[in-house]
Amino acid sequence: MFKEGEKVINNNGVACIIDRIEKMKIPHSKIHKNYYIMHDILKKDNVYYIPVESESSMRYPITKEDAKSLIKSISSIEKITVGPERFRDEEYRKCLRGSDPTTLIAMLKFFADRKVERANSGKTLSAVDEKYMKLATRNLYSELSCSLEASVDEVEAIINENIA
Repeated sequence: MFKEGEKVINNNGVACIIDRIEKMKIPHSKIHKNYYIMHDILKKDNVYYIPVESESSMRYPITKEDAKSLIKSISSIEKITVGPERFRDEEYRKCLRGSDPTTLIAMLKFFADRKVERANSGKTLSAVDEKYMKLATRNLYSELSCSLEASVDEVEAIINENIA
């Protein structure tokens, strides 16, 4: 069980700090459950209520050493492969579900290449691509800023420098 004040990656892949664990009543029911009440590390206004029994979908952020070695290995990470257009949404969701930083970097590499490819043919990223690129970016930057104890801007600069 996680404790108050701990940094975790919640089931949405966002780095959070657990503010408290509180017993709350489920709406339209007489059942009371324990919930982790946590706030987003990057946007303190974002508050999440996660049932304690869902903690198996949460994890601790990677360590500072793991984050540094991940950054060093960015050039060797292969971009994800995505099938036909109609299956992209599901494939992107699968990649985000685990919120694995290596997979998130592979997604960002894919989106960077796709952006160039589409720009060359006079197009922009599709709404689906744009949505999942933002989610992958948010999740990766929040975890790395948590692990490296750095600002999101510093993490963004490091990632952009190594992906290009």
